[in-house]
Amino acid sequence: MKKFKYYARTVEGKEVKGSMEAKDEASVSEILHDKGLVVVNIKDTFSLDVQSLSEINIGGVPLKDKVVFMRQMATMVSAGLPLTRSLEIMEMQAGNPQFRRVIGNVKSSIESGKNLADSFREEEDIFDDVTLNLIEAGESSGKLDEILLKLAAELEEKKSLGSKLKSALIYPIIILLVIIAVILLLMFVLVPSMSEIYAEFDAELPWTTNVLINMSNFVTSYWWVILIVLVVLIVGGKAYLDTSKGKRVMDKVILKIPIVKDIVTKTQIAQFTRIMSLLLSSGLSILQALDLSAKSLSNSMFSDVILDASDEVEKGGSLAVPISRSEYYPLLVSSMIAVGEETGNLDTVLQKVAQYFKEEVNEATQNLSSILEPIFLILMGGTIGFIAMAIYMPMFQLSSVMT
Repeated sequence: MKKFKYYARTVEGKEVKGSMEAKDEASVSEILHDKGLVVVNIKDTFSLDVQSLSEINIGGVPLKDKVVFMRQMATMVSAGLPLTRSLEIMEMQAGNPQFRRVIGNVKSSIESGKNLADSFREEEDIFDDVTLNLIEAGESSGKLDEILLKLAAELEEKKSLGSKLKSALIYPIIILLVIIAVILLLMFVLVPSMSEIYAEFDAELPWTTNVLINMSNFVTSYWWVILIVLVVLIVGGKAYLDTSKGKRVMDKVILKIPIVKDIVTKTQIAQFTRIMSLLLSSGLSILQALDLSAKSLSNSMFSDVILDASDEVEKGGSLAVPISRSEYYPLLVSSMIAVGEETGNLDTVLQKVAQYFKEEVNEATQNLSSILEPIFLILMGGTIGFIAMAIYMPMFQLSSVMT
């Protein structure tokens, strides 16, 4: 949103000056016209004050704030409170500066005659297409409160899954960081001191010690080269992965890693079936639901299958058939979809499938830590064992040199 200064006149010819935040000049002009004013001039302004600085929020709007927004809005709407008044209350309660500003803008947009979904579409990176289309469906059907409650539940599922994955990875990551810290300490402090001591005796050192000393010499002498290479690889890799080709390559690679493949597959299927069920039960057509469900999937291998299936469904085919041909979706998914299509209860069947895979994801994330923990412990033990051998083996040889 930008800030604009405007100069306008009333029908009687009285001058009106002021400022407002809007998406662009056309939006300002539209709002002024709705107020019965004749626009004379609109200028884009830039100001940096304490209020604008307080609205800087790195990381966007937290998921928990969106959940609270959905639940409280659903409560107020179901109680018969006007939408503008509900948004006004939410604006006052919002703790996140960015979200508070967005809610204020949405309230102003609704006051100018737009609906809730279109008002949020003017705000970037707040809600995804699935959420916005569901809100629009809720407004059209008069069941906005029910839709908002369903969206709150969906966001809570997403937040819960993210928390479980993070907690499962915390311990292995800590172990990995400890290994890296120990190696850096050895390379820059312990090994250089050790090599100076051993050099005084002019004794032949074991190959393990020579390897460790050579590695230390290289790291201490060319650390800046290593740093530049790492930065180039990280920046270049990020730029490549941001392309559609790079993302597809990474998505394929991820699905070839044994432990990761299982979790990603179950997560993507749980996401697809849950979103698809939610969209269908909210009154969206199957083609709309397939398109939005595909966009909600993070792995392009799974989303491509759904987009291809959408093309066949549009031609009158069955949804279960193209999904059954995919190597990424288990037979259980296509079989259950076929049952849902035959009985006319596809949304209900998909909800049951989503619940099943949700439990599978929970079990997989719980097991992830127990699987990775011994792997990293073995890695750390092997590293420490090699270093200990490289350091202490020459000490036994030095005793013979000194006698």
